[in-house]
Amino acid sequence: MIGNHYVLITKGSCPYCQEAIDLLKEREENFVYTDMENAPEILEVTKMASGHSTVPMVWRVTVGEDMSKPASNDFIGGCSELKEHLGSAEGGE
Repeated sequence: MIGNHYVLITKGSCPYCQEAIDLLKEREENFVYTDMENAPEILEVTKMASGHSTVPMVWRVTVGEDMSKPASNDFIGGCSELKEHLGSAEGGE
């Protein structure tokens, strides 16, 4: 069963994207990412949908114990917001 995890939209040429990935690896967090380097049209649609104009775009997916209910997706933001989120998560998540 998949547990709580992060979802990232990235571009391979973006140093902030790599920083976010490295941070999640260091913290041993579960995550998946999609590199949109070669899909600029889809990236633009995703930016418009999220309201976030840069990459990375990071969501935290929380999976409930009852798998019949959908997971919640909370948009965190970019790399700076992920750092803040993980800093605040150290105490209790």
